[in-house]
Amino acid sequence: MNRKQTRKLDLSPEELKEIRKRIRQAKDRKRADRLRVILLKSEGYKNHVIAHILQMSLNTVGNHIKRYQRGGLNALCATSYQGKQPRLTPEQLRILRFELKTHIYNTAEQVIAWVEKQFGITYSLRGMHGILKRLGFTYKKSRLVPSKADPEAQRQFVRWFEKIRAELGPEDRIYFGDAVHVKHNAEAGYAWSESGHPHLIPTNTGRQRYNVLGAYCTQTHEHVFILTEDNINQDKIIELLKLLRAKHPGDGKIYLVLDNASYNRALRVQAQAEESQIIIKYQPPYSPNLNLIERLWKFMRRKFFKDKYRSTFAKFKKQLDEFFADLSKYRDELVTLLTENFELVPSVWQAPQTA
Repeated sequence: MNRKQTRKLDLSPEELKEIRKRIRQAKDRKRADRLRVILLKSEGYKNHVIAHILQMSLNTVGNHIKRYQRGGLNALCATSYQGKQPRLTPEQLRILRFELKTHIYNTAEQVIAWVEKQFGITYSLRGMHGILKRLGFTYKKSRLVPSKADPEAQRQFVRWFEKIRAELGPEDRIYFGDAVHVKHNAEAGYAWSESGHPHLIPTNTGRQRYNVLGAYCTQTHEHVFILTEDNINQDKIIELLKLLRAKHPGDGKIYLVLDNASYNRALRVQAQAEESQIIIKYQPPYSPNLNLIERLWKFMRRKFFKDKYRSTFAKFKKQLDEFFADLSKYRDELVTLLTENFELVPSVWQAPQTA
């Protein structure tokens, strides 16, 4: 080590002020530590002391000081590292992306094997994870979708919704309605637990069910629910229609989106809808993705069922009644969840092939 490296740096008050300013504005620790090297050197600290304070190697401290002496603060803060260049060409990455979209790969190792066979290039597991992330892929559970869904019918439904939504008056509402049948049981969720000793959640027989029939308005987040041990049938749908009109007694139009269950299409139901001045819109067959209340049912299962055990059916019913009666406390979460964005099936449905 020569004397120049250990001698104190003489900096003006303006230079010291600029260094401190850049330390405060630094977006990463490495850049800030380079500046701290110069600051500490100006205070008379020797290189090995600076290395100890900043947990750097002695050579790194010396290199930062040399860079500053040659080019000033801009040279010190600049970085020439541009990251590792991908070994796959842009065209090869495009081919890989198409392969991943049209074939199912359950593990990154399978993708590594395909790339090696196709292009003769071998990746580590970590390297392939980086490639997959850059291509916009994540590791998630595949979803089942109805194979008989009609993409054109779904697009027509969305066009209908957007037209009605744009024409709604201040007293008009669009509700999404559906029924869900919940069993008296718990569902296991994810949680931190000791390795080899997962949390144990008691279960019930699951033979008793509590049925929920609901309607939810995504504009205002108003809602109506009927909870019952009885089966959901024409009578319950008629009761729901009456409750909706009672909730909005004025002249505002009410639209209710329902699926194609036979009791939803019953003549008695249609007659009650006409009497209550409610317009029923039936979603296309095999299209649960178009009924936004389905997201509420998933939300309910996550909040109410995961890792929660109720010893008796009476307690189960009481707590589920309370959950829906106090649903407004989840309003902020539901506002972001129940958005009026519809997921449509592909225009040409072709299931990905298993790799």
